[in-house]
Amino acid sequence: MHRKTFFITGTAVACLFASLGRESKAEPAACPAEIPFGLTTALTGNLALLGTQARNGAEFAVDEINAAGGISGKKIALKTEDTGASSTDALNAMNRVIESKPLIIFGSMISPHVFAQTEAVNKSETPFLVGATNAKVTAQGSKWLFRTHAHDGQLAELIPEYLVKTLGKTKPGIMAVADDYGLGASKGIQAALAKLSVSPVAVTSYAPSDKDMSAQLLEIKDKGADSLILFGRPADVALVMKQMEELGIKLTAIGNSSMVAQTTLNNLSAADADGSIAIGGMIPQTSTDPKITDWAKRVLDKYKVPADNFTVSYYDTVYMLKSIIEKAGCDKAAIRDALAATKDWKGLLISYQADAPGDLAHTLGIYRNKGKTPELIGPIKEAGY
Repeated sequence: MHRKTFFITGTAVACLFASLGRESKAEPAACPAEIPFGLTTALTGNLALLGTQARNGAEFAVDEINAAGGISGKKIALKTEDTGASSTDALNAMNRVIESKPLIIFGSMISPHVFAQTEAVNKSETPFLVGATNAKVTAQGSKWLFRTHAHDGQLAELIPEYLVKTLGKTKPGIMAVADDYGLGASKGIQAALAKLSVSPVAVTSYAPSDKDMSAQLLEIKDKGADSLILFGRPADVALVMKQMEELGIKLTAIGNSSMVAQTTLNNLSAADADGSIAIGGMIPQTSTDPKITDWAKRVLDKYKVPADNFTVSYYDTVYMLKSIIEKAGCDKAAIRDALAATKDWKGLLISYQADAPGDLAHTLGIYRNKGKTPELIGPIKEAGY
Protein backbone atom coordinates (compact mmCIF):
# COMPACT_ATOMS: atom_id res chain seq x y z
CA MET A 1 0.00 0.00 0.00
CA HIS A 2 1.42 3.30 -1.08
CA ARG A 3 0.99 6.48 0.84
CA LYS A 4 0.38 9.70 -1.01
CA THR A 5 2.12 12.79 0.29
CA PHE A 6 0.59 16.20 -0.23
CA PHE A 7 2.56 19.45 -0.18
CA ILE A 8 0.99 22.85 0.40
CA THR A 9 3.06 25.76 -0.75
CA GLY A 10 3.63 28.83 1.42
CA THR A 11 1.46 30.85 -0.93
CA ALA A 12 -1.39 28.39 -0.57
CA VAL A 13 -1.12 28.48 3.22
CA ALA A 14 -1.22 32.27 3.19
CA CYS A 15 -4.28 32.23 0.97
CA LEU A 16 -5.98 29.70 3.24
CA PHE A 17 -5.45 31.76 6.38
CA ALA A 18 -6.46 34.97 4.61
CA SER A 19 -9.66 33.27 3.54
CA LEU A 20 -10.35 32.04 7.07
CA GLY A 21 -9.67 35.54 8.41
CA ARG A 22 -12.22 37.02 6.04
CA GLU A 23 -14.79 34.46 7.05
CA SER A 24 -14.26 35.04 10.79
CA LYS A 25 -14.46 38.85 10.62
CA ALA A 26 -17.84 39.98 11.95
CA GLU A 27 -19.98 41.86 9.50
CA PRO A 28 -21.69 45.05 10.72
CA ALA A 29 -25.15 44.33 12.13
CA ALA A 30 -27.88 44.91 9.56
CA CYS A 31 -30.15 47.90 10.05
CA PRO A 32 -33.95 47.80 9.84
CA ALA A 33 -35.83 49.53 7.03
CA GLU A 34 -36.11 52.56 9.30
CA ILE A 35 -33.45 53.16 11.95
CA PRO A 36 -35.22 54.09 15.21
CA PHE A 37 -33.85 57.01 17.25
CA GLY A 38 -35.55 58.29 20.41
CA LEU A 39 -35.43 61.74 22.04
CA THR A 40 -36.83 63.10 25.28
CA THR A 41 -36.70 66.84 25.93
CA ALA A 42 -38.78 69.67 27.37
CA LEU A 43 -41.12 71.03 24.71
CA THR A 44 -43.65 72.55 27.12
CA GLY A 45 -43.40 74.25 30.49
CA ASN A 46 -40.83 76.68 31.85
CA LEU A 47 -37.88 74.69 30.41
CA ALA A 48 -39.20 74.60 26.85
CA LEU A 49 -37.13 77.59 25.68
CA LEU A 50 -34.04 75.49 26.34
CA GLY A 51 -35.43 72.01 25.65
CA THR A 52 -36.59 72.81 22.13
CA GLN A 53 -32.95 73.39 21.13
CA ALA A 54 -32.23 69.67 21.57
CA ARG A 55 -35.21 68.84 19.36
CA ASN A 56 -34.22 71.42 16.77
CA GLY A 57 -30.62 70.24 16.50
CA ALA A 58 -31.39 66.53 16.35
CA GLU A 59 -34.40 66.87 14.07
CA PHE A 60 -32.63 69.23 11.66
CA ALA A 61 -29.77 66.73 11.26
CA VAL A 62 -32.15 63.79 10.84
CA ASP A 63 -34.10 65.65 8.15
CA GLU A 64 -30.88 66.50 6.28
CA ILE A 65 -29.60 62.94 6.46
CA ASN A 66 -32.91 61.45 5.34
CA ALA A 67 -33.15 63.91 2.44
CA ALA A 68 -29.68 62.80 1.34
CA GLY A 69 -30.61 59.10 1.37
CA GLY A 70 -30.32 58.16 5.03
CA ILE A 71 -27.65 56.01 6.63
CA SER A 72 -26.43 53.46 4.10
CA GLY A 73 -29.75 53.86 2.32
CA LYS A 74 -31.90 53.52 5.47
CA LYS A 75 -33.93 56.47 6.79
CA ILE A 76 -33.88 57.52 10.44
CA ALA A 77 -37.20 57.51 12.31
CA LEU A 78 -36.96 59.97 15.22
CA LYS A 79 -39.50 59.51 18.02
CA THR A 80 -39.70 62.57 20.30
CA GLU A 81 -41.39 62.64 23.70
CA ASP A 82 -42.05 65.80 25.74
CA THR A 83 -40.69 65.68 29.29
CA GLY A 84 -42.34 68.89 30.45
CA ALA A 85 -40.56 70.40 33.44
CA SER A 86 -40.67 67.62 36.06
CA SER A 87 -38.28 64.71 36.57
CA THR A 88 -41.23 62.33 37.06
CA ASP A 89 -42.62 63.31 33.66
CA ALA A 90 -39.12 62.98 32.19
CA LEU A 91 -38.89 59.38 33.40
CA ASN A 92 -42.36 58.60 32.04
CA ALA A 93 -41.36 60.09 28.69
CA MET A 94 -38.22 57.97 28.67
CA ASN A 95 -40.19 54.81 29.41
CA ARG A 96 -42.41 55.55 26.41
CA VAL A 97 -39.34 55.95 24.22
CA ILE A 98 -37.75 52.75 25.52
CA GLU A 99 -40.94 50.82 24.73
CA SER A 100 -40.43 51.68 21.06
CA LYS A 101 -37.03 49.87 21.17
CA PRO A 102 -34.82 52.59 19.69
CA LEU A 103 -31.26 51.98 18.53
CA ILE A 104 -30.16 55.31 20.06
CA ILE A 105 -31.67 57.53 22.75
CA PHE A 106 -31.05 61.26 23.16
CA GLY A 107 -31.69 62.82 26.54
CA SER A 108 -31.95 66.57 27.06
CA MET A 109 -29.66 69.18 28.57
CA ILE A 110 -31.77 69.24 31.75
CA SER A 111 -29.58 67.49 34.33
CA PRO A 112 -32.29 66.49 36.84
CA HIS A 113 -34.18 64.79 34.00
CA VAL A 114 -31.12 62.84 32.89
CA PHE A 115 -30.37 61.69 36.45
CA ALA A 116 -33.97 60.43 36.71
CA GLN A 117 -33.72 58.57 33.39
CA THR A 118 -30.27 56.97 33.49
CA GLU A 119 -31.14 53.76 35.35
CA ALA A 120 -34.00 52.96 32.96
CA VAL A 121 -31.75 53.55 29.94
CA ASN A 122 -28.99 51.40 31.46
CA LYS A 123 -31.44 48.52 31.84
CA SER A 124 -32.44 48.87 28.18
CA GLU A 125 -28.73 48.71 27.19
CA THR A 126 -29.12 51.53 24.68
CA PRO A 127 -26.53 54.22 23.84
CA PHE A 128 -27.67 57.38 25.65
CA LEU A 129 -26.46 60.73 24.29
CA VAL A 130 -27.08 63.84 26.41
CA GLY A 131 -26.23 67.51 26.70
CA ALA A 132 -26.94 67.74 30.45
CA THR A 133 -24.28 69.88 32.06
CA ASN A 134 -24.11 68.79 35.71
CA ALA A 135 -20.55 67.44 36.05
CA LYS A 136 -21.79 64.31 37.84
CA VAL A 137 -23.94 63.15 34.91
CA THR A 138 -21.02 61.13 33.48
CA ALA A 139 -19.89 60.03 36.96
CA GLN A 140 -22.83 57.64 37.41
CA GLY A 141 -20.86 54.62 36.25
CA SER A 142 -22.95 54.06 33.13
CA LYS A 143 -21.17 52.50 30.18
CA TRP A 144 -24.07 53.55 27.93
CA LEU A 145 -24.15 57.28 28.67
CA PHE A 146 -22.15 59.85 26.68
CA ARG A 147 -22.19 63.65 26.81
CA THR A 148 -21.43 65.77 23.74
CA HIS A 149 -21.64 69.22 25.34
CA ALA A 150 -19.41 71.17 27.70
CA HIS A 151 -20.22 70.61 31.38
CA ASP A 152 -20.24 72.56 34.62
CA GLY A 153 -17.14 70.85 35.98
CA GLN A 154 -15.19 72.51 33.18
CA LEU A 155 -16.95 75.85 33.70
CA ALA A 156 -16.47 75.72 37.47
CA GLU A 157 -12.72 75.80 36.89
CA LEU A 158 -12.56 78.13 33.90
CA ILE A 159 -14.98 80.89 34.99
CA PRO A 160 -13.31 81.66 38.36
CA GLU A 161 -9.87 81.49 36.78
CA TYR A 162 -10.84 83.96 34.04
CA LEU A 163 -12.67 86.24 36.50
CA VAL A 164 -9.80 86.43 38.97
CA LYS A 165 -6.68 86.09 36.83
CA THR A 166 -7.78 87.93 33.67
CA LEU A 167 -10.45 90.37 34.90
CA GLY A 168 -8.88 90.97 38.31
CA LYS A 169 -12.11 90.55 40.29
CA THR A 170 -11.75 89.21 43.84
CA LYS A 171 -15.15 89.86 45.49
CA PRO A 172 -17.69 87.92 43.45
CA GLY A 173 -21.26 87.20 44.40
CA ILE A 174 -22.76 83.92 43.16
CA MET A 175 -26.33 83.37 41.98
CA ALA A 176 -27.56 80.03 40.64
CA VAL A 177 -30.81 78.29 39.86
CA ALA A 178 -31.72 76.01 42.78
CA ASP A 179 -31.70 72.57 41.16
CA ASP A 180 -29.09 69.87 40.48
CA TYR A 181 -27.77 71.89 37.57
CA GLY A 182 -27.29 75.25 39.25
CA LEU A 183 -26.42 74.13 42.78
CA GLY A 184 -23.86 71.65 41.48
CA ALA A 185 -22.22 74.44 39.48
CA SER A 186 -22.30 76.78 42.49
CA LYS A 187 -20.46 74.26 44.68
CA GLY A 188 -17.84 73.70 42.00
CA ILE A 189 -17.33 77.45 41.54
CA GLN A 190 -16.90 77.98 45.27
CA ALA A 191 -14.27 75.21 45.38
CA ALA A 192 -12.40 76.69 42.42
CA LEU A 193 -12.47 80.18 43.98
CA ALA A 194 -11.02 78.73 47.19
CA LYS A 195 -8.06 77.37 45.21
CA LEU A 196 -7.49 80.94 44.04
CA SER A 197 -7.70 82.21 47.64
CA VAL A 198 -10.92 84.08 46.88
CA SER A 199 -14.12 83.87 48.95
CA PRO A 200 -17.47 84.92 47.45
CA VAL A 201 -19.10 87.79 49.35
CA ALA A 202 -22.52 86.17 48.92
CA VAL A 203 -23.85 82.84 47.67
CA THR A 204 -27.50 82.97 46.58
CA SER A 205 -29.98 80.91 44.57
CA TYR A 206 -33.51 81.09 43.17
CA ALA A 207 -36.17 78.52 42.35
CA PRO A 208 -36.55 77.57 38.67
CA SER A 209 -40.04 79.11 38.65
CA ASP A 210 -39.09 82.38 40.41
CA LYS A 211 -39.76 85.63 38.58
CA ASP A 212 -38.30 88.13 41.05
CA MET A 213 -34.59 87.86 41.91
CA SER A 214 -34.22 91.42 43.25
CA ALA A 215 -33.65 90.29 46.87
CA GLN A 216 -30.69 88.14 45.83
CA LEU A 217 -29.25 90.89 43.63
CA LEU A 218 -29.53 93.49 46.40
CA GLU A 219 -27.87 91.15 48.90
CA ILE A 220 -24.94 90.68 46.53
CA LYS A 221 -24.68 94.46 45.96
CA ASP A 222 -24.98 95.33 49.67
CA LYS A 223 -22.18 92.93 50.59
CA GLY A 224 -19.75 94.84 48.35
CA ALA A 225 -19.44 92.51 45.39
CA ASP A 226 -17.33 93.62 42.43
CA SER A 227 -18.76 90.96 40.12
CA LEU A 228 -21.59 88.46 39.68
CA ILE A 229 -21.20 84.82 38.70
CA LEU A 230 -24.58 83.74 37.31
CA PHE A 231 -25.62 80.20 36.46
CA GLY A 232 -29.06 79.61 35.00
CA ARG A 233 -31.09 78.91 31.90
CA PRO A 234 -32.01 81.46 29.21
CA ALA A 235 -35.45 82.42 30.57
CA ASP A 236 -34.31 83.06 34.14
CA VAL A 237 -30.92 84.53 33.17
CA ALA A 238 -32.80 87.11 31.08
CA LEU A 239 -34.87 88.02 34.14
CA VAL A 240 -31.79 88.43 36.34
CA MET A 241 -29.97 90.59 33.80
CA LYS A 242 -33.04 92.76 33.21
CA GLN A 243 -33.58 93.22 36.95
CA MET A 244 -29.90 94.16 37.43
CA GLU A 245 -30.37 97.01 34.97
CA GLU A 246 -33.67 98.07 36.56
CA LEU A 247 -32.04 98.17 40.01
CA GLY A 248 -29.05 100.12 38.71
CA ILE A 249 -26.62 97.40 39.79
CA LYS A 250 -23.42 97.73 37.77
CA LEU A 251 -21.30 94.63 38.24
CA THR A 252 -19.13 92.58 35.91
CA ALA A 253 -21.46 89.65 35.13
CA ILE A 254 -20.05 86.33 33.99
CA GLY A 255 -21.66 82.94 33.69
CA ASN A 256 -22.53 80.02 31.48
CA SER A 257 -23.53 80.25 27.81
CA SER A 258 -27.08 81.34 28.72
CA MET A 259 -25.57 84.82 29.15
CA VAL A 260 -25.00 85.08 25.40
CA ALA A 261 -27.65 82.71 24.06
CA GLN A 262 -29.82 84.33 21.41
CA THR A 263 -32.93 83.11 23.23
CA THR A 264 -31.74 85.17 26.23
CA LEU A 265 -30.74 88.22 24.21
CA ASN A 266 -34.09 88.31 22.41
CA ASN A 267 -35.69 89.17 25.76
CA LEU A 268 -33.21 91.91 26.71
CA SER A 269 -32.44 95.46 25.70
CA ALA A 270 -28.93 96.40 24.57
CA ALA A 271 -28.38 98.07 27.95
CA ASP A 272 -29.50 94.92 29.83
CA ALA A 273 -27.08 92.68 27.94
CA ASP A 274 -24.07 94.89 27.28
CA GLY A 275 -20.75 93.78 28.75
CA SER A 276 -21.86 90.46 30.22
CA ILE A 277 -19.45 87.59 29.69
CA ALA A 278 -19.99 83.87 29.16
CA ILE A 279 -17.86 80.77 29.02
CA GLY A 280 -19.59 77.75 27.53
CA GLY A 281 -20.36 75.63 24.54
CA MET A 282 -19.55 77.20 21.19
CA ILE A 283 -22.35 79.24 19.60
CA PRO A 284 -22.79 79.80 15.84
CA GLN A 285 -23.67 83.51 15.95
CA THR A 286 -20.04 84.67 16.21
CA SER A 287 -18.76 82.58 13.31
CA THR A 288 -17.72 84.18 10.02
CA ASP A 289 -17.55 80.83 8.22
CA PRO A 290 -20.15 80.93 5.39
CA LYS A 291 -21.00 77.28 6.03
CA ILE A 292 -21.86 78.02 9.66
CA THR A 293 -23.76 81.24 8.97
CA ASP A 294 -25.80 79.50 6.25
CA TRP A 295 -26.57 76.61 8.61
CA ALA A 296 -27.67 79.00 11.37
CA LYS A 297 -29.91 80.86 8.92
CA ARG A 298 -31.56 77.65 7.74
CA VAL A 299 -32.21 76.56 11.34
CA LEU A 300 -33.74 79.97 12.12
CA ASP A 301 -35.88 79.87 8.99
CA LYS A 302 -37.26 76.46 9.93
CA TYR A 303 -37.86 76.85 13.67
CA LYS A 304 -38.12 80.65 14.06
CA VAL A 305 -35.74 80.25 17.01
CA PRO A 306 -32.01 81.05 16.73
CA ALA A 307 -29.64 78.09 17.03
CA ASP A 308 -27.52 77.99 20.18
CA ASN A 309 -24.70 75.87 21.60
CA PHE A 310 -27.10 73.00 22.35
CA THR A 311 -28.54 73.06 18.83
CA VAL A 312 -24.98 72.66 17.54
CA SER A 313 -24.21 69.85 19.98
CA TYR A 314 -27.28 67.72 19.13
CA TYR A 315 -26.86 68.36 15.41
CA ASP A 316 -23.23 67.23 15.57
CA THR A 317 -24.16 64.18 17.64
CA VAL A 318 -26.59 62.87 15.03
CA TYR A 319 -23.94 63.15 12.33
CA MET A 320 -21.36 61.50 14.59
CA LEU A 321 -23.75 58.58 15.06
CA LYS A 322 -24.31 58.41 11.30
CA SER A 323 -20.57 57.96 10.73
CA ILE A 324 -20.43 55.29 13.45
CA ILE A 325 -23.46 53.33 12.23
CA GLU A 326 -22.11 53.31 8.67
CA LYS A 327 -19.10 51.35 10.01
CA ALA A 328 -20.47 49.47 13.02
CA GLY A 329 -23.98 48.75 11.78
CA CYS A 330 -27.08 48.75 13.95
CA ASP A 331 -25.60 46.97 16.94
CA LYS A 332 -25.99 48.84 20.23
CA ALA A 333 -22.85 47.49 21.88
CA ALA A 334 -20.75 48.19 18.80
CA ILE A 335 -22.09 51.75 18.64
CA ARG A 336 -21.35 52.21 22.35
CA ASP A 337 -17.78 50.97 21.89
CA ALA A 338 -17.26 53.24 18.88
CA LEU A 339 -18.50 56.25 20.85
CA ALA A 340 -16.06 55.41 23.65
CA ALA A 341 -13.23 55.26 21.08
CA THR A 342 -14.11 58.58 19.38
CA LYS A 343 -11.07 60.75 18.69
CA ASP A 344 -10.84 64.05 16.80
CA TRP A 345 -14.29 63.77 15.17
CA LYS A 346 -14.84 67.18 13.59
CA GLY A 347 -18.21 68.85 14.12
CA LEU A 348 -19.53 72.25 13.08
CA LEU A 349 -17.48 74.28 15.57
CA ILE A 350 -15.33 71.87 17.61
CA SER A 351 -13.75 68.44 17.44
CA TYR A 352 -14.95 65.70 19.77
CA GLN A 353 -12.85 63.21 21.72
CA ALA A 354 -14.11 60.70 24.26
CA ASP A 355 -12.55 60.49 27.71
CA ALA A 356 -12.95 57.65 30.19
CA PRO A 357 -16.16 58.91 31.89
CA GLY A 358 -17.87 59.49 28.51
CA ASP A 359 -17.41 63.22 27.91
CA LEU A 360 -16.65 64.19 24.31
CA ALA A 361 -16.60 68.03 24.36
CA HIS A 362 -13.45 69.70 25.68
CA THR A 363 -13.36 73.01 23.77
CA LEU A 364 -15.37 76.01 24.97
CA GLY A 365 -15.68 79.67 24.00
CA ILE A 366 -15.25 82.92 25.92
CA TYR A 367 -17.84 85.50 24.82
CA ARG A 368 -18.73 89.09 25.63
CA ASN A 369 -21.95 90.87 24.69
CA LYS A 370 -21.53 94.14 22.80
CA GLY A 371 -25.03 95.46 23.24
CA LYS A 372 -27.14 92.47 22.20
CA THR A 373 -24.46 91.00 19.95
CA PRO A 374 -22.16 88.31 21.38
CA GLU A 375 -18.53 88.52 20.32
CA LEU A 376 -16.04 85.68 20.59
CA ILE A 377 -13.04 86.64 22.73
CA GLY A 378 -11.46 83.28 21.98
CA PRO A 379 -11.66 79.51 22.45
CA ILE A 380 -10.54 77.90 25.68
CA LYS A 381 -9.84 74.22 26.29
CA GLU A 382 -10.18 71.97 29.28
CA ALA A 383 -6.83 71.19 30.87
CA GLY A 384 -5.20 68.24 29.11
CA TYR A 385 -6.80 68.94 25.72
